[in-house]
Amino acid sequence: MTNLPPPVVINHPLLFGIVTGLWAVALGVIVVLDLAGVYQARVWILVCAVGVLLGIAGIIYTKFSWRARREPPGEDD
Repeated sequence: MTNLPPPVVINHPLLFGIVTGLWAVALGVIVVLDLAGVYQARVWILVCAVGVLLGIAGIIYTKFSWRARREPPGEDD
């Protein structure tokens, strides 16, 4: 039997929040470039907007699922 390291605990809502923020920054940059006429990026605006919306959905989902899966204190296996 091999000794496996303990599982890594990740704060999923925080991770989704950071990535959603990056999508929002990308959306802002693309919109500014499009409005300035530097780059025609209608499709990429939609891609970034969908990324932001999916990120928000991920934050909401992980907050609720994370609370539901959290074990009550004192129950160690």
